[in-house]
Amino acid sequence: MSIQPIQLQATTSSAFEITTPPSRAFRLQELARILKNRNVPYPIDSHTAQAYHAFAESGTPFGIGSLTESTVDLAEHANSQNFESLTTEEHQSWARLIEDQQATKHRYACREYLQGEQLFEINEKTIPDYYLLNARIYQQTGWQLATVSDLIPANIFFHCHSRKFFPVTTFMRPLGAGYLEEPDIGHDIAGHVATFTIPQVARVMNNHGLANDLIHQEKHEKLRLAESETERQAIENAASELLLLAGRLYWFTVEFGLVLEDQKLKAFGAGILSSPSETIFSIDSPKSNRILIDIENDRDLLRLATTDYLISEFQKTYFVMKDFDALDSLTPERILATVRTAKNLPHHTWMELVPGDNVHNVGTIMMSPLEKYNRLLANQQMDQCLTRTAIRNLMLYQSGTRPRNALEDEFLQKLPTLPISMLSRFSNAKQNGNPQYGNSYLDGKIT
Repeated sequence: MSIQPIQLQATTSSAFEITTPPSRAFRLQELARILKNRNVPYPIDSHTAQAYHAFAESGTPFGIGSLTESTVDLAEHANSQNFESLTTEEHQSWARLIEDQQATKHRYACREYLQGEQLFEINEKTIPDYYLLNARIYQQTGWQLATVSDLIPANIFFHCHSRKFFPVTTFMRPLGAGYLEEPDIGHDIAGHVATFTIPQVARVMNNHGLANDLIHQEKHEKLRLAESETERQAIENAASELLLLAGRLYWFTVEFGLVLEDQKLKAFGAGILSSPSETIFSIDSPKSNRILIDIENDRDLLRLATTDYLISEFQKTYFVMKDFDALDSLTPERILATVRTAKNLPHHTWMELVPGDNVHNVGTIMMSPLEKYNRLLANQQMDQCLTRTAIRNLMLYQSGTRPRNALEDEFLQKLPTLPISMLSRFSNAKQNGNPQYGNSYLDGKIT
């Protein structure tokens, strides 16, 4: 997931008064205290606690949480946190980011998220020791950490979710760095960890993992029966598309979701809250669109699955839930049903508003559903989201869109009619060899 630009504080900030990490002896003593805590939702039995503490005491770097019998295979992406090797600069970078985040989170984050941060002591001055943090996370949520080396494939990321492991990196952005496309400790820990204490969010993350596993199981069954390389490639492509669309549901909720709290917009998405500047942008900026959605409504859920985006910029449209309870309706089976439907329908760009949207705020970058086609056919400069969505939809319209059920019919009926002249111009451009019309929207895979 992307980490957006941040506004950095002056180096004289109080965040740098204490940058010396706690000693190993102190951390082991603190771990022993945490493991004895029984007044938690998921207490750790004494035998498991002893083994876990002994493992930490042995000096073995933290890799994958071992507080349950479950584990995950991270293959070549496996990594570990050697706390002693973290540099002063990395701790200072963490402290500065945390200070900047806290300044925006306490104004813009929902109360459930802030309560979660208090449980995990995310506002400390040094990077957390994963042995301690993993124990705290498990005691409060039943989830554990799994350290990874880099930006891992989506299938591994979500498979970890199915087993209630959250992949975290061990890399901290350089001191003073404002933008990274790959996740770091500041995103994974200071952005995501507090969301685990929102029960509905934790459950939907697990459900996304289970849906991911179901898609892969179905793919492997079909591959086993495939008789040609062409058929196998078609099966792989179909599964990739379903995974991409399911990832959008995750993106617009867990990563970049907003929620109403006392009729005010608040952020809970980890992608938003790990970036102080996007935190402000997501709620205050007049540029972005904000759309109210009901996750229990099939049409609204389809709106998320059919909306494309980019990871390299602030989002152009944010979706706002009325509360967290509706997330419980997003079961693995419903995720699959939604993305299978979305696969056969025209998609939206991240800038547009469409008929039927319950609009909270119209942004200054808003466009109508037809504008992307006009820009494409006029060879105007467009971002990748607009380009691939326009091309995908025009190709779909060329092959014919026939609703299979009432939901698809309602979806198509709300879209403006595409002029025949547009399809003719698109066909002519393709025949004349315009290279950009060979692009696939699958190039924009979820990361």
